[in-house]
Amino acid sequence: MEPDFQLIREIIHREGRLCRFCLGSLVGGKLKQVPNTIKGSALEGILEAVDGRTGGACVICDDLIPSTLDELVDLAMRRLSGLEYGSIKSGVTLPPWLIEREDRIRSRYNPPNMVSVKLTLIKWLDLVLSARTGRPVDKDPDVMVTFDLSLKDVGLRINPVFIYGRYRKLERGISQSRRRCPYCGGRGCEKCNWTGKIAEGSVEGMVGEVMKEFFRSEDYILHGAGREDVDARMLGRGRPFVMELVSPRRRKVDLRRLQEEINSRWRGKVEVLDLRYSDREEVRRLKEGSPDVRKLYRAVVEVEGKVTDEDLQRVERALTGATIRQRTPKRVLWRRADLVRIRRVHEVKTKRIDDRTFEMIVLCDGGLYVKELISGDEGRTTPSVAEVLGKKAFCRELDVLEVLGH
Repeated sequence: MEPDFQLIREIIHREGRLCRFCLGSLVGGKLKQVPNTIKGSALEGILEAVDGRTGGACVICDDLIPSTLDELVDLAMRRLSGLEYGSIKSGVTLPPWLIEREDRIRSRYNPPNMVSVKLTLIKWLDLVLSARTGRPVDKDPDVMVTFDLSLKDVGLRINPVFIYGRYRKLERGISQSRRRCPYCGGRGCEKCNWTGKIAEGSVEGMVGEVMKEFFRSEDYILHGAGREDVDARMLGRGRPFVMELVSPRRRKVDLRRLQEEINSRWRGKVEVLDLRYSDREEVRRLKEGSPDVRKLYRAVVEVEGKVTDEDLQRVERALTGATIRQRTPKRVLWRRADLVRIRRVHEVKTKRIDDRTFEMIVLCDGGLYVKELISGDEGRTTPSVAEVLGKKAFCRELDVLEVLGH
């Protein structure tokens, strides 16, 4: 549909001058060519056609847009310098008074082709950024460049990079997630480099800090397929995880060299396997799939009084194939909802170590708390080793041998 030039002339005659950008919104934001610079806009021909070169400032933007965009585009290019990205997209924030003036024109005249000034600018800036950076425009870009005409500033929103892998925790006493910074309570301070978290002593921090260096990211978040206790080791092929690198300035690194650096730096403590690039969808699958996987555990169990070979046979018979009703353990009530979970133990094998301790290998559903499968947690988990033996039992050591199904 061709612009109604007669109506546009009438608007200019009654209201006053329109800059080429606000005029572009009236005619539908149509551009004739890809501009290489702000100057010499593709709307120049339309501007001449409707005789828009009357005196005074633009009645919609008060000439804020044409007087500001040159500087803001140059600022955007400086902010993008040194940043690694494959696609780009622009966004625009306009002052409320400009939007009010635009709405007044729309309500008075209802131009048939009119689109918002914001949309006109976004389309125009997409073309400019693509031409100047050589990167394609994408709806889900590596970098979103936001032009704030209220503040006369440019902001970058850099999409995260996701790295999938498996981690093995070879030493007890290492948590999966970073702890809250004790100095600032999580608010952010110099001690924690303004993250609110302490990296030391956690898989997330030990692996994430190295990845942060490689990708030059601002921060990182570990998404794991479940978690093990601080005092449990994670052995076998490791636990699947995805590390989210927040606002990375690099997007492509040598993952083999990254893996070697992590494993060298944390030798004997934490190591990673099978690093590859991932995405947000895999994070969702990892989280949603955690309860459906099976896990293989090794536990060293200590009982009150003596344990006989017959006792161990009773434990194997009672728990192999058993359906476990497990109310949220008391030790994790502070971070988990208090509800009853139904999980299945698929197989139990035992081996006596001495008169009071034995080794137990457990294959069970993900989400089962094995320590409470042993102790019973004062009746909150049933059946349990303590219930079967009729005597107190507790887990002295726990290792995750395999996470199966991922």
